Amino acid sequence: MGGVRGDGASRRSFLKAVGAAVGAAALPLGGGPTTRAAALPLDGGPTGRAAALPLGDGPTGRAAGSNAYDAVVLGGGFAGVCAARELRHAGLRVLLLEARNRLGGRTFTARLGQELFDLGGTWVHSTQPHVFAEINRYGLELVENPAVIPELLLWWDGARVRQAGVREWAPLLKEALCATGGETPEAPMSVLKGYALLQRQMVEFHAGAAAAFPRPFEPFFADAWRDADALTVRDRLDQMDLPDSRRALLEGVLGASAHGAFDQASLLEMLRWWALSGHDLQRYSDSVARFRFRHGTVSLIEAMLEDGRPDVRLGAPVVQVTQNGEEVAVVTEAGERFRARAVVAALPLNVLAKIRFTPELHPDKVAASRERHAGAGIKLYARVRGELPPVAIFAPESEPLSSVFTMAQGEHGSELVAFGTDPRRIDAHSAPAVQAFLRRFLPDVEVRDTVSYDWHLDPWSLGTWCVLRKGQMGKYLPGLRAPQGRVHFAGADWALGWRGFIDGAIEMGNRVAQQVVAQLEERAEPQEAATDGRDGEPALQSCAVCHPSDASGAHGVGPNLRGVHGRDAAADPGFAYSRALRERGVTWTDAELDAFLADPAGYVPGTTMPFSGIADPQERAAVIRALRQLR
Repeated sequence: MGGVRGDGASRRSFLKAVGAAVGAAALPLGGGPTTRAAALPLDGGPTGRAAALPLGDGPTGRAAGSNAYDAVVLGGGFAGVCAARELRHAGLRVLLLEARNRLGGRTFTARLGQELFDLGGTWVHSTQPHVFAEINRYGLELVENPAVIPELLLWWDGARVRQAGVREWAPLLKEALCATGGETPEAPMSVLKGYALLQRQMVEFHAGAAAAFPRPFEPFFADAWRDADALTVRDRLDQMDLPDSRRALLEGVLGASAHGAFDQASLLEMLRWWALSGHDLQRYSDSVARFRFRHGTVSLIEAMLEDGRPDVRLGAPVVQVTQNGEEVAVVTEAGERFRARAVVAALPLNVLAKIRFTPELHPDKVAASRERHAGAGIKLYARVRGELPPVAIFAPESEPLSSVFTMAQGEHGSELVAFGTDPRRIDAHSAPAVQAFLRRFLPDVEVRDTVSYDWHLDPWSLGTWCVLRKGQMGKYLPGLRAPQGRVHFAGADWALGWRGFIDGAIEMGNRVAQQVVAQLEERAEPQEAATDGRDGEPALQSCAVCHPSDASGAHGVGPNLRGVHGRDAAADPGFAYSRALRERGVTWTDAELDAFLADPAGYVPGTTMPFSGIADPQERAAVIRALRQLR
C-alpha cells in the first residue's frame, strides 16, 4: 500500500459525518500456436502492445504439437487465468483458450497515448480478500481517486440541479450547530442537505442486510435472504416512498451499482455489497470506488500469467465440449480439437449457453444463462478541458447517466468516469452527447473526447458485471456452481462473496482449481511479456480503444488499421476475424466503410466487434479520411 496517497484521517472524519457520497460507483473492470511464441496483447490495450509468450511444453515432456492436456480452461478473464496458474502450480499440463484477442475478460486496460483506462472492472480494496492477497503477493501499486472527498456534490432532482459544496461544509455546519435563539439557519442546512439525505437513505435502503447476510461470504448460511431475493431494487425504492428530490439522489448512487434496470436487479445483490463492506458507509465507499491499480488491471493479469505460464491460445472461441468417460474433447470455432482430463469453464453467465455441451448442461445452468443477469449498463471516461474541482454528480435511473465523478486531474484537464443503467439512452462514444448531459450540472464544461467499450455488444460478455435478477440466487446459484462430471465452472458470476468483481473471479479460480486437482489426483510444475505501440490519428480516437494503427502492423484486440482502406475485409492472415466478416466478402471502399461504421452489427450480422457505430456522417467521413492516409 506504499503507493497509495491521500489524507486518510480527514477522509474518515468526512465520511463518518456525511456518508458515502460517491459510494456506489462499482465494478462488477487476447491466436498463436500453443507450444511456441504467441502474439499476446496482454495489456488488452488499443496500441497492440504484444508480449512474445514462449509457451513451453512443461515438465511432463509432452511433445510439441500435441493437443492433449491435463486441463483446458475456457475463458481468459481473472477466473480463468487464476485457475490456470493454480493448476500449473499443481504440476498439470494446462491450455488456456480465450475467444477474444486479449486476456482479461470483463476487465480491459486500454492505453491511449500515455494514459491508461480501465474500461471494465477497476476498483479493489482490502475488504476483498482474494484480490488483495494477489496485490500483496506480486507487490502491485495502487492509486487513489482524487474525488474521494468531492468539493461539489450535484444531483438532478427531476426538475433542476441541486448542489452541496464540501469546502463550505465545515464552517456552515459549525454555524448551524452554534446558532443562537433556537433557530436553524436556512442556508447552511440547504448546503448540507444532500449529504445528510444520502447518508440516511443509504442506511434505510440497505436495512435488513445484516439479517440476510450474517456471514457475507456464506450467503446461504441463514434464510432471511429469501425475502430480499423476492424484491427488485425498484420494489425497495417504492417501499421507501421518498419525494422525487430525495429519491433522485439515491437512484444516482444505486444506478452505478445495479448497472441495469431497477425493475430487474435483485435487492439482495445490493444488500450483499453492503454486508460485504461491513454495513459501514465509509468502507462501502472505499470498497467500490477508491483504489485502483496504478498500471491498470492488466498488471495483475500479467503477473498471474507469468507466474503460472500455461499454454495460451487467443482468438479461439470454443463451440463444443464433449465428455466421454475420463476424457473431455474441446472444439474451437476454427475446428481445432483438444483433449483433456478436465475442463474449467471460466465464462460469464450470459454466454455459457452459447457453447454446445455433451452431455447437456444442467437445465438450471442453461435457463440462467438464457435469462442473463441484470448488469447491462455503460461505463465511460470523459476527458474535459481545464481543471475542475473534484466533483460527484448523480441523476435518476431514467437519465442517460446515473453517476459521474472525478478520476484524475492534470495540467491538460480533468478526467471523469461515468456510469449509466441503459446504453440506449446515450452514445458513450459521442463527446457532444456526454457534454450536453454534463452541462446541465457544469454549464461551461467542454468535453474533449470520451473513451468507452460496448460490453453489451461484446459477444463474449453480453453485459457488464453480474447483478443477479430477482429470484436468481435462490433458483440458480447452487446449480451454477456445481461441476458436471469432468467439467467445472469457475466464472466470477457464481462467486459467493464479491460476485461480479475481480475478487469474485479470483475466489472461483482458486476454488475450482483445487476441485480439479482433487479429481485428477496428479502432480507436475510451471514464461513472459513486453513491447510497444502508439496512438492513431485524432479521428481514430474511438477506434484506438481496440485497434492499433502504428507502422509495426501488430494487432490488438481488433486488427491493425494500417492499410485497411482499399483492402478486402478479413484479409490479414495474422488476425482471427469473425466468421461473419470473413463470409461478408466486401472490399473496404469509402462507401462500404461508411455503411459499416454507421451500424456494424446491421451491416455485418454476427460481427464480434462490440461497437454501436458512428451516427454522425461527418465523423464517419473523418474516420474514413484517416484510414485512407494509413498506408
